[in-house]
Amino acid sequence: MSANISLIGNLGKEPETKITDNGTFIANFSIASNTFRNTAEGRVEKTDWFRVTAFGKQAETIARYVRKGHRLYVQGRLTFNPWLDRNESPQSGAEIVLQEFQFLTGKQEDGGGTDAPAMPPPTDMPTEVQQAAAY
Repeated sequence: MSANISLIGNLGKEPETKITDNGTFIANFSIASNTFRNTAEGRVEKTDWFRVTAFGKQAETIARYVRKGHRLYVQGRLTFNPWLDRNESPQSGAEIVLQEFQFLTGKQEDGGGTDAPAMPPPTDMPTEVQQAAAY
């Protein structure tokens, strides 16, 4: 049994890419998702960061068309992976293994909610990618 997660958020920085020895394209990126709640002090915003890994054609598409600040819908399998930080101290955290995604609006200028209309893909994007970003 696996846990799935869906979220909408903005990329925190450019995707990092690599190609494995067997030729698989991989893109790693972080996405920030904001939630709001009302408290006695007023409306409070909380930003949660999620690490996402894409493989194959999805990774190639993300690397080519997605930039820092772009807004995406992502859906994937939630995994927990250990790693070593800069000081070689063991860490652990959640990661989303991408299964599907959609391009939404570009970088939000107004900091508003998630109800902005979807932005069409770039015009230089191949038709098959425009029709379905999930492979």
